[in-house]
Amino acid sequence: FPILAALGVLAVGIAVGAAFTVNDTFDRLDATNPDFDWVDLAITLIAYFGGLFVIIFCNAALVAAARDLLHGGNPSLGSGFRAVARLWPHILGWTLITGTVGLLLQAVQSFVLDRGNIIFRIIATIILALVQAVWAYLTFFVVPVLVVERVNPFTAIRRSGTLVKNTWGEQIVAGFSFAVMYLIAAVLIAIPVVALAFVLPAAAILVGVILGGLAIAALAAMEGIFKAALYEWVAEGQTTEWFDQDLLQNAYADKPPPEPDPPAAPAS
Repeated sequence: FPILAALGVLAVGIAVGAAFTVNDTFDRLDATNPDFDWVDLAITLIAYFGGLFVIIFCNAALVAAARDLLHGGNPSLGSGFRAVARLWPHILGWTLITGTVGLLLQAVQSFVLDRGNIIFRIIATIILALVQAVWAYLTFFVVPVLVVERVNPFTAIRRSGTLVKNTWGEQIVAGFSFAVMYLIAAVLIAIPVVALAFVLPAAAILVGVILGGLAIAALAAMEGIFKAALYEWVAEGQTTEWFDQDLLQNAYADKPPPEPDPPAAPAS
């Protein structure tokens, strides 16, 4: 599913490149006074939201297939896509919401980084990071909710926030971090790429692209499957033979309070 998402985004990029060529966008941007008109902006936004829709749609199909497998089924690419085919309006709505929020946060970040002194920029960066964290917190389970409960994206956001808050409290502390796995994969890939770079630079680039693409696709699929299992545990209280119950329960859990120090022995 992640590989198909990447191919879909590539197809969107090729279509946008063709549209820019027809509209002479590249020639106008190479001119002494670059000109980016409203048609170029419309094409860019269509490309942005179109690529994002492809990614989210494939992620939703992955969640559907993972849920089928967790319930003892035998999913395939076709069954995953068929399960979410009729959900495309809700997926499109979620695409527009999350894409717009992302654009607004990026615009605000670009604006504040060019304004004020260093103290203002540091404070603004911290606030924006907190806003992004809260948004990620609220929307953690949106895609599984869309797939399973088949509600509109606004209801899915509220439902996702409720599931996270009721299960793990106000703060999410990742005990099982996919970020570490991405970092390990990057280090392992860098070893042969750096070694090849001294001998065959072109081969190093090719190997890096292939290995990096496969690693990202594999880890993205694993993360999607794990999130589907987490949803099963949180929303429905169902365990699965594929995951240990303690792993699911402690995957994103509050840190336990430290044990109190034992009372000091009385002085003799």
